[in-house]
Amino acid sequence: MRIKAILAALFLPLLLHAQGAEFNTSRSLDIFHSLLREISLYYVDSVALDQLVYTGIEAMLSTMDPYTEFIPEEENESIEMMTTGSYGGVGALIKKRPGEGVLVSEPYAGSPAAKAGLIAGDVILAINGESVLDLTADECSTRMKGVPGTEVNFLVHRLMEGDTVSITVVREKVHISDVGLACMLADSIAYIRMTGFTQGGGADVRKALKEMKKDHPVRGIILDLRGNGGGLMDEAVKVLSIFLPKNTMVVSARGRVQRFDIEYYTKEEPLDTQTPLVVLVNNGSASSSEIVAGAIQDLKRGVIVGEKTFGKGLVQTIRPLSYNANLKITTAKYYIPSGRCVQSLDYGKRNGDGTPGRNENGGIVPDSLVPLPMYSRIAMELVARDYLHDYSIIYFTRNKSIPPAEAFYLSDEDYLDFVKETAAKEFDDRSATEILLETFSRTAKAEGYDALLEKEITVLQERLLTDKTRDLIHYRKEIQPLLEEEISCRYYLQEGRLRSMNRDDQQLEQALRVFNK
Repeated sequence: MRIKAILAALFLPLLLHAQGAEFNTSRSLDIFHSLLREISLYYVDSVALDQLVYTGIEAMLSTMDPYTEFIPEEENESIEMMTTGSYGGVGALIKKRPGEGVLVSEPYAGSPAAKAGLIAGDVILAINGESVLDLTADECSTRMKGVPGTEVNFLVHRLMEGDTVSITVVREKVHISDVGLACMLADSIAYIRMTGFTQGGGADVRKALKEMKKDHPVRGIILDLRGNGGGLMDEAVKVLSIFLPKNTMVVSARGRVQRFDIEYYTKEEPLDTQTPLVVLVNNGSASSSEIVAGAIQDLKRGVIVGEKTFGKGLVQTIRPLSYNANLKITTAKYYIPSGRCVQSLDYGKRNGDGTPGRNENGGIVPDSLVPLPMYSRIAMELVARDYLHDYSIIYFTRNKSIPPAEAFYLSDEDYLDFVKETAAKEFDDRSATEILLETFSRTAKAEGYDALLEKEITVLQERLLTDKTRDLIHYRKEIQPLLEEEISCRYYLQEGRLRSMNRDDQQLEQALRVFNK
């Protein structure tokens, strides 16, 4: 009897807790159902209940972390894109401005769009006979995607010819490789830029390195994960399998539900465990990128160079819901070999203003810290307003070819032409100093010092008076490389952009110096 009493004392609180949690869930669902019923019966206007429910779901999930999201049936294709890097469509990046056609920004190499003759700068006016002028970018993108093998018809205003023609494109399974660029740099250094972690990403990296080692002597390897927001954990493990011995524990995941706890070991035979390795990261490197960088650092396989990473140590799982909907839900946190979780933000502990708490130990801190200089306000304005892209289209129409991207530089004449084209456009070219001076002037007025400081403020304002032409020339050193990247992309697509970006790259230069040490 005493044993039964002891067992009851041990398990009764757990049982009551479970029953209490179940009761609270049932009560909440009952309240939610009765609320919807009352709205559907008595609200003064007709209500789209499905949209109301979706709004409620989104509001509910917004109180958690930004990676937990509801995916309705009609958006299930996004799951395939997230996990495989593939989708059924035409294979092109597009830009859409309100009331305008769809600008083809960049067709992917070998894509259906490229095969059909679409180039950057072509403008799609209608899709399958429907005008795109009143459609959003997402609506246009949805109409362009579809089952591989099916056709989609575009009414296109051609950039080069200037005429308007009908073009039919046969959709295909479009796959975007995670390896954006693989090439040999000076002094026999193999360079691989990885842009994501989708299915097959690890195999793509292994293949790229294997081919370079076959054709060239390799005395160092750079794995560039800058701006790589992550993806599948399994692919991160496969990348690590290239550089670490088989059966090495590289990451673990632990959550509230024990069945999601798992340790991940490298399963494949390594390709190279000896050649000096540098991993490049920045504050845009997250999730799987941090798994790779953290494991390489903890296991002392290589050197990490760049900036502190983003700090995303949360693991998402796709859970099926009713009516073919899905829930992408955070089920665990991952830990690098040293046992440290790199998650920076604590969404379970909110500050008074609702923002998540911060773990200062989050993210991966590089062995060699190389912060990049901040861009000026005017450079960011030009990027945000697509003016660099706009001029790259103009340049593309005037020049049949350019040198290889890594050797392409604008002449003084070309840059002055860009200045002439752009200075006439509307944009905010105030410097940070001017904005601070305006704030100072308003504060002085509010505190009654405006009369006392009026002359001094006026003199400073006159000295800092903006002139767009002057400012575009003044900031040429940082604007021109950005413009050259855009132009290189018009001729050599994404690979051209990446090759152009690597010129005069301070973090890459530091990575190269590491091998000499």
